[in-house]
Amino acid sequence: KNCQQAQLASMRLLGIVGVLILCGLLKSLIRTFNVEWIPDAAACILLGAIIGGIIQFFSKGYVKDKLSFDNDLFLNILLPPIIFSSALNIDKRAFRRDLFPILTFAILGTVFSAVMIGFITNGLTALGRGTTLPMLDSLLFGSLISSIDPVATLSILSGVGISETDTLYTLIFGEALLNDGAAVVLFDTLLHKLSGSSTAVDNAMVWETFVTFIKCSIGAIAIGVGSGALCTIYFWALQKRHTPVWETAIFFCFALMPFYLSDGAGMSGIISIMTMGFFLDYFVVGGSESDEAHWMAFLSVQSHPSSMMSDLFSAFSGSGHLSTESRHHVAFVAEVIASLMETAIFAYLGLFLFNDEHFWDIRLKVTAVFGCVVSRAVMILLLSAVINLFIWCDLENRIARLCCPHHVPDDESSDTISSAGTSYLDAKTQQVLLLAGVRGAVSFALVENIPVYDAVRMRGSLYKPELKSMTAASILITVFIFGPLTYYVVKKDNKEDDSQRALLSERLLHGPLNSEFETGLSDLELSSTPPTTVVND
Repeated sequence: KNCQQAQLASMRLLGIVGVLILCGLLKSLIRTFNVEWIPDAAACILLGAIIGGIIQFFSKGYVKDKLSFDNDLFLNILLPPIIFSSALNIDKRAFRRDLFPILTFAILGTVFSAVMIGFITNGLTALGRGTTLPMLDSLLFGSLISSIDPVATLSILSGVGISETDTLYTLIFGEALLNDGAAVVLFDTLLHKLSGSSTAVDNAMVWETFVTFIKCSIGAIAIGVGSGALCTIYFWALQKRHTPVWETAIFFCFALMPFYLSDGAGMSGIISIMTMGFFLDYFVVGGSESDEAHWMAFLSVQSHPSSMMSDLFSAFSGSGHLSTESRHHVAFVAEVIASLMETAIFAYLGLFLFNDEHFWDIRLKVTAVFGCVVSRAVMILLLSAVINLFIWCDLENRIARLCCPHHVPDDESSDTISSAGTSYLDAKTQQVLLLAGVRGAVSFALVENIPVYDAVRMRGSLYKPELKSMTAASILITVFIFGPLTYYVVKKDNKEDDSQRALLSERLLHGPLNSEFETGLSDLELSSTPPTTVVND
């Protein structure tokens, strides 16, 4: 029996490796035939669904009984490296430049979307015949489906030539990075409210949810900062005493530590490991010292010229404590691991999306997709108006100058924050931000994490199958429709920009403007010619 189980485990592992190879082949074919409008995420989901369909055809019920979706595997093993790699690799100067809109969309936008989806779901399911979802279950669905996965959108933006420092790219990347943490904390907070005899949504419950949300967020950030400080001191104290291989290995061991600490303490592991990624990139990887780091080093030298405290301050100078070879290793290994995890997640997701007994309940699916799209559109419009108002009034710099009289705006702000009266987020940017609201594996893992109702302990949800069905529909529609639409919109804008640049070049070279320029240049040459002096004999 043990031998049979070992053989079965080996075959499953072989199947996983084979699926990853097929996903890599499929991505290569997409690039070879220049089918840029198909996102890599959609291709991996489709491949996983085809493999799941083949297995289901030859062995009915095998996928459901033997290959059940393991949300613990996803949330604790596959997801943390992706979050850490994203926090490590995002352009920090661009992130700091666009921090205000990123925080606005990621925190206020996530909470707004979750609440609006909850009300839409509760209201629409109450109409007509069929299943009516209670308010708490509707809000739970809103919180889990408000987590966006921009892998498909970002791959399309990169494919059409959008730079990683561009405002559009940074907004989408930054929002998704912080959005996952906010959505998971909100989901966990509401999930605890499913316990007990009373699941009514009242003012007391709203206030308790808000307080728990703030506590979990602050606690997770504190764990991330504390772990990051410990890691920084470790690499500072043992600088140049490790081989590059071991230095890289210990770096990633430290990277995962805050996730499991926070998760064990009942906090958000995603927020902790995200904070850890930012911290390690600034102080351990380093490479560019910030103004704050220079100021901290100056203060430490002036006040403690030869003390141990001065040495500790120098550990956080921002210059980094890894060798050059280790820095290259860290960046490469993080990207490789994150790519493998993302590929496995989407193929894994496609394998289980179609194994749902409520899959053909059109009413629930239309409700879910309608709530996702409408809430995203309203949120983008409202928050973009608020952000544009802040930029128009220059409130961000005014607040910064009020807090710090010697504040000088970043030089890079000139390419994103324009003069008064000009919108920071125009209609085209808002359109792409709307299409970037792609739902992904995080939502599916969260819905799998909802316990089925237990009448003895009075805990769980009576509507988990319905919530799974709605989540699957939202993921499929957003990935397979929003992805190609994003490519079409961005490509169209790029073509319009190229045509405008070509027209301007044509006018400069052959148009009246060029003739006037040449005439003016000739007059200038004539006027600058020195007068000829005639000497009479």
